[in-house]
Amino acid sequence: MQTIRNLGRVRFPAAAIALLMLTCGTSSSAWCASKNLWISTFDGPIESYTSKQLKKSGMPTPIGLATAGPSHGLAFDQSKNLWVSIHPDHSEVVQFTAAQLKDLKNDPNPTPAVVISTDSTVVKDLSGCNFDSEGNLWVADAGNGSLDELSKAQLAAGSADELTPNIVITSADLVEATFVTFDKAGNAWVSDAGEDTIAEFSASQLTSGGSKPATVVLNTNLCPEELVFDKEGNLWVAGVCSDTVVEFAKSQLVSSGSPTPSITLSSTIFGDDEPSGVAFDSEGDLVVTTFEDGTIAKFTAKQLKVSGAPVPKVVVTGAENDNNQIIFGPAF
Repeated sequence: MQTIRNLGRVRFPAAAIALLMLTCGTSSSAWCASKNLWISTFDGPIESYTSKQLKKSGMPTPIGLATAGPSHGLAFDQSKNLWVSIHPDHSEVVQFTAAQLKDLKNDPNPTPAVVISTDSTVVKDLSGCNFDSEGNLWVADAGNGSLDELSKAQLAAGSADELTPNIVITSADLVEATFVTFDKAGNAWVSDAGEDTIAEFSASQLTSGGSKPATVVLNTNLCPEELVFDKEGNLWVAGVCSDTVVEFAKSQLVSSGSPTPSITLSSTIFGDDEPSGVAFDSEGDLVVTTFEDGTIAKFTAKQLKVSGAPVPKVVVTGAENDNNQIIFGPAF
């Protein structure tokens, strides 16, 4: 049942530190200075909340960005352009420029500056996306069970029709690739909501396509969705089936197995509303959003030290339901 639901949902090395500061907003760079919170939604526009709007509970009005299809993945490049993966009606990746984002209050329905339609024989249902330290965009393909790279050169070339990704990695360890993030060493970590696993692919494996075994596979009982590293290298994961957000400690990520999360957070805010998105702000607070009702909850860094059911510091009633990926990115 979980697989059917997800498919129907439209659904760094030291040298990279300077780039990470420029690409604030990708989940791999979640600890850089946070600005606006950007949220992709299944049924509505992409939402953008200011840092001020997230300082207290309430129902603030976000800035909206309309897309031609259900948005899933979000990632900002070095120039503050926003790249969006559209899933599943269109297997497309589109770009909105920084100038367009700056003018959203006047034009909330801009035409994408770049539209890349991917090869439908290779790419099926694009899901979450993220940039690596070299400026290549990696997209989890839920329908194909693959991890696809659109190279920096392919993105720079502009709009394209039936484009074959530069790299397509398949694996017996991937069935429904859902989200992807990168650790400081450049290894990719992919959540698989259908297989109920999290798989690591080493940086060396990401240099070419083909069928490859994951270097680490973590079995979970989460139906894992978005995942993000904290400053210490611990991996935080939204559990859409477990209605929890969990931490796997850095020490638990070195080998395959079925580890018990080092920290498990539950909350009445989650209920049966399925936590789906996670992102850290610059203060180390964790923001969580739910799929069913679009609630946005902020937990302080202190609340993340032990397992339990803490009361969020801030609860924002989202303008849209069916939230997918969330990232901190630039304010315009």
